[in-house]
Amino acid sequence: MHEIDSNTARGEVERTMKTWVGALGRGDVQAIMAHYADEVLAFDAVQALQFKGAQAYGAHWKACMEMCPGPMIFQLRDPVIHVAGDFACAYGLIRCGMVDEQGKEQASWMRMTSVYRRQGDKWLIEHEHFSAPFDMRSWKALFDLQPDGGGAVSPIPPSMSAVTPHLVCKDAAGAIEFYKKAFDAREESRLHGPDGKIVHACLRIGESAVFLAEENLEWGAPGPRQLKGTPVGIHLYVRDVDAQAKKLDEASAKAMLPVRDMFWGDRYGVYEDPYGHRWSIASHVRDLTPEEIEEAGRKMIGSPEMCASSPQPGA
Repeated sequence: MHEIDSNTARGEVERTMKTWVGALGRGDVQAIMAHYADEVLAFDAVQALQFKGAQAYGAHWKACMEMCPGPMIFQLRDPVIHVAGDFACAYGLIRCGMVDEQGKEQASWMRMTSVYRRQGDKWLIEHEHFSAPFDMRSWKALFDLQPDGGGAVSPIPPSMSAVTPHLVCKDAAGAIEFYKKAFDAREESRLHGPDGKIVHACLRIGESAVFLAEENLEWGAPGPRQLKGTPVGIHLYVRDVDAQAKKLDEASAKAMLPVRDMFWGDRYGVYEDPYGHRWSIASHVRDLTPEEIEEAGRKMIGSPEMCASSPQPGA
């Protein structure tokens, strides 16, 4: 293999990156994979933790393209390329996404690092790594950041989800202490009104935010006890549902449905807290197909055991 100077090699890698971006934009999986070595090891920001080999990574790229029916968006921003012999490292920012059915661009900036190795007259990617920064409170990826640090204020704050439970409790301060004990809730903020009662508080349970306020009948905000029940439940996934049930028992919550294995693959139970809110708790223990869930559901729903253990309205 003949030696080439670093400037020439850098130019070759830069042209290779441009053809790679072009293949991405066309959604041409075969052309995309022509840029990778057979033994590529890739760390993508989605799906699996890692992909070993071109076959696995090619299947991943194919799945990604199938999930994005609109025109693709891939834009490299000023990549930096370093060359040492037959190896090159390229890193920078890349904008990834698609144009949706309404013609709106749905794309985000991410970080990218690629390691190339010269094989014959080609530079092939042996390692690739995509990543996005994340919010340390919610563990959510931050997809609204801009390369220059600017950009519009995110309509949904990074630490929040699209849907957030907002609980009304008689004795909100006591409820906060209960949730800390029962769910290891972390208090992020609280705001008091002129009378000293809580008009707004934000807790975090696991990765999720929960809003909470004091019952106020004048504002049309009764709690479950005032309503003599609740039609709404909060569902909580945990790593160990039996340990969570024990904590709820110790915190004097009322077991409405004892924890048990359910037909959809969760180990699941239902509790009512002292303030009238109902929490279903679960750990996923089995992966089942939709057909298996439907068949198991037909057998379990309506069985004497299920009916005897189901929570009754107003119980």
